[in-house]
Amino acid sequence: MMINPLLEAKYKVQRKLDEEARHNITEYAKNSHRIVIDVEEQYGVKFKYGLLQGGHSLICMESSQDAKPS
Repeated sequence: MMINPLLEAKYKVQRKLDEEARHNITEYAKNSHRIVIDVEEQYGVKFKYGLLQGGHSLICMESSQDAKPS
């Protein structure tokens, strides 16, 4: 089966994040959020998240201020 190189890189990152979170979806989301904050600060960009309507309750994320190293 042929896989697009971009998808292959995406899957590799997802596997790494999953291993770092020890297969815990809440930790996976927190780690991903932390990475987004780091990228925002490093490159001076701002990402906006979509709003959740219905479904699972929101996962508590650290605020941008809390995620910065002290």
